[in-house]
Amino acid sequence: MRIRGIPVDAYTLNILIEAFCLSNRVNCGFCVLGMFFKCGIDFNVVTFSSLIKGLCRENKIVEAIELFKKLVGEKVCQVDNFTYATLMKGLCKAGYTQTALDLLILMQMEGPQPNNIAYNIVIDSLCKDGMVDRALGLLHQMIERGVSPDIITYNSLVQGLCNFCRWKEVTKLMNQMVHHNVYPDVFTFNIMVNAFCKEGKLSETESVIQLMIQRNTYPNVITYNTLIDGYCLQRQMDNAQRALGQMVDKGIQPDLTSYNTLINGYCKRKAIDEAMHLFHEMPQKGLHPDVVTYTTMLQGLFLVGRCDTALNLFQDMQLSAHAPNFHTYCVLLTGLCVNGHIEEAMSLYSKFRGNGNGSHVFGSIIIDGLCKTGQLNIARGVLSNLIFKGQHINVYTYNAMINGLCQEGKTDAALDLFRRMGETDCLPNTVTYTIILQELVRVNKYHDANLLLDEMVGKGVYPNGRTLSLMNDLLAHRPGDSRVLELVQKIATNVVI
Repeated sequence: MRIRGIPVDAYTLNILIEAFCLSNRVNCGFCVLGMFFKCGIDFNVVTFSSLIKGLCRENKIVEAIELFKKLVGEKVCQVDNFTYATLMKGLCKAGYTQTALDLLILMQMEGPQPNNIAYNIVIDSLCKDGMVDRALGLLHQMIERGVSPDIITYNSLVQGLCNFCRWKEVTKLMNQMVHHNVYPDVFTFNIMVNAFCKEGKLSETESVIQLMIQRNTYPNVITYNTLIDGYCLQRQMDNAQRALGQMVDKGIQPDLTSYNTLINGYCKRKAIDEAMHLFHEMPQKGLHPDVVTYTTMLQGLFLVGRCDTALNLFQDMQLSAHAPNFHTYCVLLTGLCVNGHIEEAMSLYSKFRGNGNGSHVFGSIIIDGLCKTGQLNIARGVLSNLIFKGQHINVYTYNAMINGLCQEGKTDAALDLFRRMGETDCLPNTVTYTIILQELVRVNKYHDANLLLDEMVGKGVYPNGRTLSLMNDLLAHRPGDSRVLELVQKIATNVVI
């Protein structure tokens, strides 16, 4: 621009700084700041507000605070509400709600006086952090100071109260907002619909939707999707289907979420034919199944043991250019293993185990399946291969392998693997110890079991109700064995429910 004789001013440089900050290149933004000095151009509050925003976006909160303090302390420029709001928003997103609140109090004391944007940022963050009473106190403060709350203010508070099922206070707040000439919008009602659905209060949900219509605030696709999900969670599939019909009657086009939610509901109830009907209906409605739809259908088909249909659907999925994701592969492997199709699972595993992202999870699923079908040697080979390749082995994988060894009576091998867990930086958990304890008692190694229990508690891994339940089962089978009773009593004194 300068070569072509086009003048560069503060407005131009501020645009450049903003662009760098929005693209998470705040350091480049500070380089542009140097051009202000080099070219003798006066910077302004917009310049530094953009830089503070950039620092917050890159989670450089300390640097953002230091820059703000410098602006105020050295009076580099007159900070305004926008500057404060920018820093407060960054603080809240990073989890520093109290610091943002302190900043708001500073504004109240020294100015500039906070506007509703500043209050909204802090109120919303307080509600998200579960500090609803403090947020309500802030609402009263802003009203007393002559700052008018808006719909954003009230929506944050309604969400906060709904999160804690404080329904009476929600009603009171709704009346208060109307008194202040702020009327609930579709977002307000959707918050309530979602909250009631999560609590299984479906009659109240229907009442909220009727209230929306009475107040000429019409439900949207999100409203009905939430209602459908609520009915599915309560296994009321007929009502969920009815809600879908209501959407259409109201002229609202169901979307992918509508169908995915219904299909998932039917699959969980093992109503695969109904789910498949919806699956085939989607293209007729102008919708195309996505990876979530396919994965849900696969899970449902495996749940009822229709493995061949599931594998055919998986092939269709690939042919329709829908790339399976991590969850899809997990569903495939788990479904095949649970239904006893270990060879097919192993064949699939060999094809995508090279995927670095999640290959250890795939290995865990295969190991669990192999152990449950007694194919311990193959399972041990898979585990050894994972360790050899430096893959992260989690505790669930070890637990599956150790449990499989114990089931086959290979106590020494199970103990050896248990002792070698630390070599891969994987620590035993309560389940691991419980499996070993049960096996030691089964083979009458009570002294070793007592030592292991001491080790377990010494490492801060405490028995839980499951541990005690397993030991009580053993006691029931050996009611006269004082050694088992002693061990059970020892576990009971350290149990964490």
